[in-house]
Amino acid sequence: MRKFFQIALLLFAMTLSNFDRSDAVEQQGAPSAEEKISAAIRTYVAGRLHSKESDIRVHLLQSPESETASGEIVEVKEGSQSGVLGRVVFLIATRSKGKPAGYEWITANVEMIRSVLVSTRSLRRAQVIQPEDLELRSIGVVHVGESYPLDPEMLIGKRLIRSLSPGAPISLEMIETAPIIHPGDRVTLLVESRGLRIATIGRAKEEGFPGKSLAIVNLDSQKTIYGEVIDASTVKVILPE
Repeated sequence: MRKFFQIALLLFAMTLSNFDRSDAVEQQGAPSAEEKISAAIRTYVAGRLHSKESDIRVHLLQSPESETASGEIVEVKEGSQSGVLGRVVFLIATRSKGKPAGYEWITANVEMIRSVLVSTRSLRRAQVIQPEDLELRSIGVVHVGESYPLDPEMLIGKRLIRSLSPGAPISLEMIETAPIIHPGDRVTLLVESRGLRIATIGRAKEEGFPGKSLAIVNLDSQKTIYGEVIDASTVKVILPE
C-alpha cells in the first residue's frame, strides 16, 4: 500500500511539473504589451501606406498603461494630419473583459524600410555627384512624398542643393541640373543676323545651363548680350533683323 501511495504522489508531482512547464512556455511565448501595441501600429501604418508590414519599423517612446497593456486592441488611429511616419502620436482603443473601450495616447517613431541610394561620404552643397559617391542600401525613411530613385544615372552629374553626411539618402528634391558654363568661362559666340553667321569670343557673366539663356560679355565690344547655351563652350546669339 505504501508503495502505491509513493507512486501516486510521484505521478501527481510530475503532473504539476508539466502544468508549470506549460504555463511557463505559454507565458514565454506570449507577446509583451509593447510588442502587441507595436504590432497593431505596424498593421495600421502598413494599411495606410499600402505597404508590407515587414517594411514598417515601430519604436514606442513610452510604456503603455496597465489597462491598455492587458486589454484587446480594437482600434488604432493617428492623432494628427501630419502623416503616419516619423514621430507620431497614436490613439489606441482597447477593451478588457467586456468593459467599455478604454483609450490611451501612445507616441512612437515609425519608419518605412526602403532600398535607396545613399551618399558614401560627406558631400558639400553645390557638389556634382559622381558614381563613387553613391551606394544602394536598405534604410528607414520617414518622408513618403520624396522621390528616392534606384537608378544611379538619375543622380550622377547632378548638383546637390544642400550638404549631405555619409549614409544620407538622396532624393530628387535634393538635386538640380549642374551648370555646364561657369562665371568667367570663355565661350564661343555664334552670332546670326540676316543670314550671316559670325563667331566671336565672349565671357560668361553667370552660370549656364543647356538650352537656357545666358548673359555674355562680348570681348570685342565689351557689351552684354544674351544667347542660348548650346554646349559647354558655345552660346548662340540671334540678333533681331
